[in-house]
Amino acid sequence: MPSRRSHTKSHHGCRQCKARRVKCDETSPQCQRCVKRQIPCSFLENGSEGFPTPPGNTSVHDTSTPKSFDHPHSDPEKIRHAALSTPKASSPLATEGDPASLDKRFDLLDLELIQHYSTRTYMTMSSRLATHAVWRDTVFAEALRHDYLLHGLMATAALHKATLLLKSSDAYAEYSKVALAHQNAALAGFIPAVSKPNQDNGIALFSASLLLTIWAFASKKLPEGLNSVKLDFGSGESSPGITLPLDSPTADFIEIIMILRGIYAVIRETDKWLQGEIEELLRYPRSEDLPPHSPEVEETFSTLRKALDDPQLLSLWEGEDPHRMKNLFLEQMEALRDISRCRSVVEWDGHIFSWLIMAPPSFIHCLKQSNPMALAIFAHWAAMFRCMDHHWWANGWGYSLVVDVSSLLDPVWARYLDWPRRQVGLVFQGGGAFDARRMT
Repeated sequence: MPSRRSHTKSHHGCRQCKARRVKCDETSPQCQRCVKRQIPCSFLENGSEGFPTPPGNTSVHDTSTPKSFDHPHSDPEKIRHAALSTPKASSPLATEGDPASLDKRFDLLDLELIQHYSTRTYMTMSSRLATHAVWRDTVFAEALRHDYLLHGLMATAALHKATLLLKSSDAYAEYSKVALAHQNAALAGFIPAVSKPNQDNGIALFSASLLLTIWAFASKKLPEGLNSVKLDFGSGESSPGITLPLDSPTADFIEIIMILRGIYAVIRETDKWLQGEIEELLRYPRSEDLPPHSPEVEETFSTLRKALDDPQLLSLWEGEDPHRMKNLFLEQMEALRDISRCRSVVEWDGHIFSWLIMAPPSFIHCLKQSNPMALAIFAHWAAMFRCMDHHWWANGWGYSLVVDVSSLLDPVWARYLDWPRRQVGLVFQGGGAFDARRMT
């Protein structure tokens, strides 16, 4: 007897068949399953399935801000755009359990973002060529099954397009707003799903978590009133708040660190379901893939270690256990020295993040509390982070952080910041006080 032939999967069936998890024959004007069951078929609606709109049948591009965002200057102005189909009134056609229970539609702007992601943005997610096909094909296929991931990809594409435009242009402001609107829709689905990871949504949650990393970096560069969404997505670590100046790039970056550490927690929860092509995004370099430490790097860390015994810095240990703190900083220096090898190989430069993700909470606490030794070590990481400047979403962060730490620390730290300052092209001018604002 010949083997039974399985049917070919399709993502184009009607919503009613999808809700019942049965194969749709995709006939027009309505599928035969709906005819047999005597229920209205979504194929009778004029237009293809698109993206869920927020409650109230409004467009996804409505820029009203959800509770998950900190956006005090919100203006619920809608982005003007041409629609492929006329807006559809609320319909009782959606069945219970249908993930598309909210009205869906495509519009030209959404299609433009999908096209941009599929032809350009996917290549900017990682430096590794082997991951490009994963982002383009595997992740996008998951996005067709999970609306929050599809919105996430469009949000990322909108942010990418915005960076290619003049900040003073109307188009820049429009794409920035659209990015926030799609972040709204993505988080509305992602946040409930992240509490219930399973085999079906594991890859989607993992992929969306990686998108959060990009948003965290890129959103800080949006104009006032549109920038910096506050993702309520921490790692669960408890420690006193940040004591750095409110306008400090380092303070902003520490917020990003907390998001990254929360993302890592999600990745650990979904790890057992990340099999197949998606595993390429988890690949870590082997020791033989990376070059040895250069004499310059060895000398740099040798100098930095001397700060722990510098008599001018004895106040560093005030109120702390000197032995415990010294061991903590030595461990973080060694970890950074080890991970620094990744910056020399473009294919693996993204692993520079792992130092911050894996750092113990006690070190992150020191950064939050403006501990000068922790900031000096962090400045060395920031200088290395310039290896990511070729990514639109990370460009400029390394320079800004080194300049900021330089201005935060006392002049006595100047010799221990020489290497990171040289790496980002800073030149000390005029002598006297160690003030990064006097550098060019």
